[in-house]
Amino acid sequence: MEIIEKIKELDLTEYPIAQLDSLLIKAGKLCIMLTDLHQGKRVERAVNNSKEEPEFCKVSRISFKPPEFNNNYLRASTPKNTMFYGTVFSDDDEITENEMKYERIVGSTEVSTLMRNSEILEGWSRITFGSWIFEDTVSLATIIDPTKEYEHKYLNKLKKRYLIFLEEVPENVKENTLEWLKFLSSEFSKKVTNGNNHDYLISSKFTELFVNKGKYDGVIYPSVQASGYGLCVAIHPNAVSKMRLNYVLQCKLTKSQQEDGENHFLLENIKSWNVEKGVTQFC
Repeated sequence: MEIIEKIKELDLTEYPIAQLDSLLIKAGKLCIMLTDLHQGKRVERAVNNSKEEPEFCKVSRISFKPPEFNNNYLRASTPKNTMFYGTVFSDDDEITENEMKYERIVGSTEVSTLMRNSEILEGWSRITFGSWIFEDTVSLATIIDPTKEYEHKYLNKLKKRYLIFLEEVPENVKENTLEWLKFLSSEFSKKVTNGNNHDYLISSKFTELFVNKGKYDGVIYPSVQASGYGLCVAIHPNAVSKMRLNYVLQCKLTKSQQEDGENHFLLENIKSWNVEKGVTQFC
C-alpha cells in the first residue's frame, strides 16, 4: 500500500516517468492470472476511417499502429511501444444473447468520438472492423478487481476464478496481489478525456513492464467505453504473428437525436471482404 500511495501522489501531468518506473518495479511479488486465447478464437479490431482514407485495402492498416507513429501514452501502450488493440467476447455460456448484440458496439465505442462525445448531437462516420483469428495461443495478463461485484455475470465468474487461483499462493503474495489488482483495475477502467493522455501513464507503464520483463503477450481488461460489455485486449506486435486477418467489414455509423432527447445510433454494413491467408492487400 505504501508504494501504491506514493504512485497516487505523483503529479501525472508532469509525466514523472522515472519515478513511476522506479515505484512499479518495487511492487513486490504479484500473482497475475493469465487468460489464454487459443487457436480458433476471434478478436475484432475497429479502426476509424477518415476523409483522407475513406476505405482501407491493406492488412497492415487494420493491424497495430507502426511504432514510429505511436507518439503518445494510451491505455496499454507507450510512445514508440505500440500494441494491437481489439475486443473479444468470453465463450462463457452465462453471457446473455442481449450482451452478445453489443459485440460490434464495443469496438465502436472504443474508437469513435461520435459514440463517446455526448456534446456531438448528430453526425456520421465510417468504421472498419477487422476480424482476426488466433492460430496459436496468446497469453494475456487479466486485469480485473477480484474484490469488486461486477454487473455482468461472466465478469463475476472470472473474478471467482481469480479468487480460487489466489488461494494457491502464499498469503502475503495473495494480499499484495489483491491490493495491486484493485489499484490497477481502477487505472485500466479510468475514462480519459481527449488530450489528457497523462492519465494513461500508470496502466501503460504497467503493461510495458509486464510485457517486457515477464515476456507475456499483453493484457486483457473489461471494456471501459462500453461499461464492461465485452473485453478489450492489448497485444504486443510480436504476438500478432500468431494471428491472421480473415474478414473485413466497413460500416457507416450515424448518430441522431430523438424527440425525447436520447441519442440514437445506427450501424449499417457498407462493404465486406474475405481475406485470404498470406495476402497483404484484400481490395
